[in-house]
Amino acid sequence: MFEGVPPLGKKQANLLTAILRGVPVLGPGKEPHLLTDTDVRGVLATLPPCADAQETGEVNRLRPHLLNAVIGAEARRSGYLQALPRHGLAPLLRTVAEAVHAPLVLRIVYGASTNVPLRALSYVLPALRMASRLTGAGHRAPHLQIVLAGSLGCWVNALPKPTVTAETNLLARCLDRLLSHLTPGHFGVYGTLPSPDVVTALDDLVRTLPPARRADVLERLGGKGGATEDEQTLLYAAAHVLVHDRAAVPLTLRQGTPVPENAPVIDVGSLQERHFHDVRHLFATGQTGNTGPGALVLSRHSVPPYTMARGGDIGLREFLDDTNTPGRPVASAVRHDLRLLWTALPPEELRRVVDVPRDDPHPVVDLRHATARRPVGVPQEALR
Repeated sequence: MFEGVPPLGKKQANLLTAILRGVPVLGPGKEPHLLTDTDVRGVLATLPPCADAQETGEVNRLRPHLLNAVIGAEARRSGYLQALPRHGLAPLLRTVAEAVHAPLVLRIVYGASTNVPLRALSYVLPALRMASRLTGAGHRAPHLQIVLAGSLGCWVNALPKPTVTAETNLLARCLDRLLSHLTPGHFGVYGTLPSPDVVTALDDLVRTLPPARRADVLERLGGKGGATEDEQTLLYAAAHVLVHDRAAVPLTLRQGTPVPENAPVIDVGSLQERHFHDVRHLFATGQTGNTGPGALVLSRHSVPPYTMARGGDIGLREFLDDTNTPGRPVASAVRHDLRLLWTALPPEELRRVVDVPRDDPHPVVDLRHATARRPVGVPQEALR
């Protein structure tokens, strides 16, 4: 039987190891594990073979450039990226290899919020910078998929639907304006559509979780995600599986353009997403033919950008209305995220770009007349 061509030669293995050596990997604690040569080569040995010698040559030629653009030293230094989750190396290597032949999707998922902070707009910027590096490395422009899971999170965590809906609509409108300004034509803003089938699938996932892994999920996610009861925590964890790994939650395109079909996906998420990536691994454990959670690169957002920080934050609405109190104390994580936001657009320009009449019915952007793309990541004066 034809078994394909081994994917790696000595030179390729050395290149990939050099890129990945020293990349931080975050587990449950705060201290990272830095990838060693042994770590990397152990995972490289598990990569599937390519179909033929021509494909092997193309993958080996392009994969190091793409991997470096995604998680290399410069990406971590200037891209507001920090680490990989504990089980994140193997899926990232697989996805980067797939991206050599297919359009790549960079996905950012927002949860439910009753008061969207201003810094939520910064959540897309690490993916935008990654996209810029990928095109600079010779890859076709990636497609940004923004998933607003407010309606799903609202149901799971029993939040007030009218408030969550209003905040999700505001965020969708502002992201549409911001992304149309920064990267016209290469993004789609989606909403989730909870249905009886989704509710059933969530219940089934939770019910079929073995007791030991059920306990592991609860231990790992205790106090995270806004859940207040064990059953909510388990449903919230299962929702991550359905959205990220099984494409089992129907999505509706709200703005922008649809993602390419069957495209490889890299999630770009906050540091807290490492806990949910681990839990997704627990749900996949023991399932035949399941390779586990997909690729995730962790940004430096240490507090989920779609929830207000407990140490002080600025709401998106009050920023647009210019009602926030000058000099009000904010958490250090907020300052960092806002500093990132100002590197894309200073405050007054950002307000001009994203602020629209409140009765705007979320019009579809005519990309033929979209504003030319602005570079992202040009250093400006830091937030004081």
